[in-house]
Amino acid sequence: MSARTFAVVALLAVAASAALAQVTPITPPAPVKGDDQTGAFLPAGVESADQATERVRSHKPDPGKSPVPRTPWDGKPDFSGVYWPTVAVTPARVPLESLYRPDVREYREGGGAARGLIDWRGIDSPAYHCWPPSPANGSTALTFQLVSAPGFLLMLNEGGGTFRIIPIVGENERPQDQSRTPSFMGSSVGHWEGDTLVVEVTNFNGKPWLGGGRPPQTSSEALRVVERWSRPDGQTLEYQAVVEDPQMLTAPWTGPVQRRGMLAYDSIQEALCVPDPELYARHREYAASAAGRRSGGPGPGRGGRGARGGGR
Repeated sequence: MSARTFAVVALLAVAASAALAQVTPITPPAPVKGDDQTGAFLPAGVESADQATERVRSHKPDPGKSPVPRTPWDGKPDFSGVYWPTVAVTPARVPLESLYRPDVREYREGGGAARGLIDWRGIDSPAYHCWPPSPANGSTALTFQLVSAPGFLLMLNEGGGTFRIIPIVGENERPQDQSRTPSFMGSSVGHWEGDTLVVEVTNFNGKPWLGGGRPPQTSSEALRVVERWSRPDGQTLEYQAVVEDPQMLTAPWTGPVQRRGMLAYDSIQEALCVPDPELYARHREYAASAAGRRSGGPGPGRGGRGARGGGR
């Protein structure tokens, strides 16, 4: 399929999905306690991050009340929509850190592929250098949009402005060509198992960090991720990944089942990641302040990044 043909198909799919999508208005629940960076400046009636998280966590999927939308071309679940926030509804069986091979400790201590770039012993992270999010989390961060199209699933990631194009092959079709240049987000190919979309991701460049543990939870070019995407009802999306990397891990790691709520938006917003020394310094100051508060020590006043809520 040519790029032009795919673009036309994707636009038609967006139009069809908009007509089929079942989105209900969000009524913010009562405020909840927690270290919420958004509650101090959001207007009344707009969900804070804590409120949205609690709403998604307490949601009981009910496909009878909110049916799963389906595509007109194959009758499979339509993933089209904007999703935020993420809640782990089933924890991982074991911590990712427990599976790292002892002989890669020195490589990890050096920052892996980020040696000389990221000072992980402070509060630095790949995100401050505009690296894409972890493949163990679907390469998603904050808010993202999915678009179902015939033979494809398109992911648009507001956090960092990245995207994924996931081809979906049928039972008797040939796998997609995986000979492209290795990348942060790898090469994806999906297939249906009932109403669950199973996506195999390979061809990584060995640079991504898989989690936020210390020392860095690095990966190698042998990384392979198998994702399972499903829709319990018309208001939610669930995701789980199995991560394999024989050069780093002693066994495959099965991640948590993550649930995302659907937002009543028709598209994500523009978001750019631009390395900025001044902004980076403020990130470091905020992180040091947060660490001080957690340890009971002194720290400057509250601050932080905004989050998506129930209006804009």
